[in-house]
Amino acid sequence: MTTTRSAPEPKVVSVVLNWNGWLDTVECLESLLRAEYGNHQIVVCDNRSQDHSIERLTEWADGLLEVASARDAASGWSYKPVRKPVPYVLYASPAEAFAADPTDAPLVFIRNGSNLGYAAGNNVGMRFAIERLACAYVWVLNNDTIVERTAIAALSDQLALASGTAVLGSRIMQYEAPGTIQALGGGTLDPRTGRETQIGRGRSEHEQIDTAMELEHVIGASMFVRAEAFADVGPIDESYFLYREETDWCIELRKRGWRLEYCPQSVVWHKESRSFGFKSVLHDYYAVRNMLFLIQKHFPQSLPTAFLVTLARAVAPKIARLQFRRLRYVFKAYRDFLRGVRGKTEVNPDLFFMLERGV
Repeated sequence: MTTTRSAPEPKVVSVVLNWNGWLDTVECLESLLRAEYGNHQIVVCDNRSQDHSIERLTEWADGLLEVASARDAASGWSYKPVRKPVPYVLYASPAEAFAADPTDAPLVFIRNGSNLGYAAGNNVGMRFAIERLACAYVWVLNNDTIVERTAIAALSDQLALASGTAVLGSRIMQYEAPGTIQALGGGTLDPRTGRETQIGRGRSEHEQIDTAMELEHVIGASMFVRAEAFADVGPIDESYFLYREETDWCIELRKRGWRLEYCPQSVVWHKESRSFGFKSVLHDYYAVRNMLFLIQKHFPQSLPTAFLVTLARAVAPKIARLQFRRLRYVFKAYRDFLRGVRGKTEVNPDLFFMLERGV
């Protein structure tokens, strides 16, 4: 049942970054379009996918492509495809998008032109949402998520009452095990060991925390961002390319005096690492290299210890499992960290995508 809202709804724009994952993106968009929140638009930024994502997504929006849900979600959200066609605007590049007049289309597609990575790809969407669509809040979502119908309303209501809060995190549940928690909004970081821990991970939904709480950092799969905070701190650091960038951004926000909070009434189901692969050379390289950069930047006194601890934790399991290809990329991560190599390197996610799928 739709909740009656007495005050005008602040404008919310959901930003979804797609890269070779149009099927997951369709399911995410179906859930967003069924959200019980009126003042809402969706921006999909595509990082030059090789699977014809934009063509498939526009066919879906036009009603020419019917996609069955992979799950009749058991946790309170039932899959009922929205009526098609869904009005949309397609921009061939970010430059075209920013040069165009503002649009009220419920769905906007932007071709980014290249694989910009998580930070730069989402920065395009957030900037467009704030500067061209004049939103109050931006909801940055992974494309491999689906959202509960009242999630946007819960996030908007909580952020409206928390003037010093920059970002809210959702109750993120595991898509494959809908009653199991992936994270309650965010996590913690121990700079001495370079270890991040997700709050509540693996617990039952009955063990969740039902009240708002302050967070150290918010999980990048769901970040509900106040536009003023983005203007104050600036975009996410694009030199990370992939992994750890949202943690870095959250640290910057907290240094500026902003709070980060958990919103327990906002429920999101996450498929987790569908685009890039959690156990892959891509993850091995960027997660290790970027954690060292993050600690060097924000906790330099902890770097010597973290360097040794992360090295042991990254190397030992791969030797034990005879995963020598992955081990090579771990060593490359340390070498590039010592050389100051930032951004996208020759660990090519486009090539990884092709190799993994036999293209």
